[in-house]
Amino acid sequence: MLQTSLSAKKSSPVNCESTQRANLLSLPTTRTRHVGNDPNVAAYDPDLWRDEFAFLGQPGQADIQSDLFYDYRTNMEAYPKWQAWMREKQPRLLVIRGKYDLSFDLGEPERYRKDVPNAQVHILDAGHFALDTAADEIAALVRAFVHAIP
Repeated sequence: MLQTSLSAKKSSPVNCESTQRANLLSLPTTRTRHVGNDPNVAAYDPDLWRDEFAFLGQPGQADIQSDLFYDYRTNMEAYPKWQAWMREKQPRLLVIRGKYDLSFDLGEPERYRKDVPNAQVHILDAGHFALDTAADEIAALVRAFVHAIP
């Protein structure tokens, strides 16, 4: 009975996509992409997410963003190939991540070291768009990384 009840409540693919688009492209979700769970919300300029929200409302953006979001599912299939390439080539690798980013698991950046032990990994007091609040720190990290190229 529970299974039948749950099945009856499932949305159609069209309704599911419509709900996903409404959430993905909403102002609260756009704000959350920038701020994440950062306790220092005052550090963010609200124009950052307002401008993005205005852009997302442009003609055709709902389709583009929905397709892009849906395509993320294919990344997982490619991980073994990317990881094998990194293990073989051992590229110089700089990983910069905002610790308040809700889009990714906080442990992900350190996992790069499994394949590239010498990876430089930096977790900053920032959200998904770390440049919103940590541009100077990121610039210094990139500058040091680039200047260290032999």
